[in-house]
Amino acid sequence: MAANEHKNLTDINRHNPLGFESATNDTVLSKSLGTSPTGTDGNIVWQNKSLIGVTNYKMQGYVTSSLTNYSYGEDVADNKSPFIMDVDFGNSVISSGTISVIEFFRIGQGCIIPETASVSSISGWISSSAGTDVTVALCKITPVEDNSSAITPVAIDEITLTGLSSNSKLVRLNETAITTSALAEGDIIFLMVKDATAGSTIYINLTIQTTTF
Repeated sequence: MAANEHKNLTDINRHNPLGFESATNDTVLSKSLGTSPTGTDGNIVWQNKSLIGVTNYKMQGYVTSSLTNYSYGEDVADNKSPFIMDVDFGNSVISSGTISVIEFFRIGQGCIIPETASVSSISGWISSSAGTDVTVALCKITPVEDNSSAITPVAIDEITLTGLSSNSKLVRLNETAITTSALAEGDIIFLMVKDATAGSTIYINLTIQTTTF
């Protein structure tokens, strides 16, 4: 009986993976996203090799006087863009505010997603001149063609860290459990930041990794 175990079979007697015969050439076996990147309920899928990959987006910014509301990056016409993040969102809750087309399209820090993808990690460092809680949010907006209406951003993830009362001391940010990871082709992603108390100077330097599937 032991001789018939799968590990003891010769190559000619092993079967191909599920779906191999009907899969087109130049594809790889993968697993669909399912309910979340950390779940186990995805299904077996055969994907074209051109759709499998990793893209990294670097985002860096600072705010000289933080707000308890979220703030985001300046217009590209500002001479401190794309780094200065001093535009007041007007709200401390992302789902409760909107950004006009003129503003979200001109955020110098914003990146346009070129294909359907999923955010797999947010990694980097922050510093703060105060010892208060700093929340960094990676957000997305899905523009609508030929529509001038303001849009409510979606929080891809919000990460709260405690500053170390010095911009010479770094705090590690390393997030892999992403709240809303799915991205569509044409989405604009950007950072927002808020502080538990106003007035501190905050610096942010991150890499956002996305995977195609």
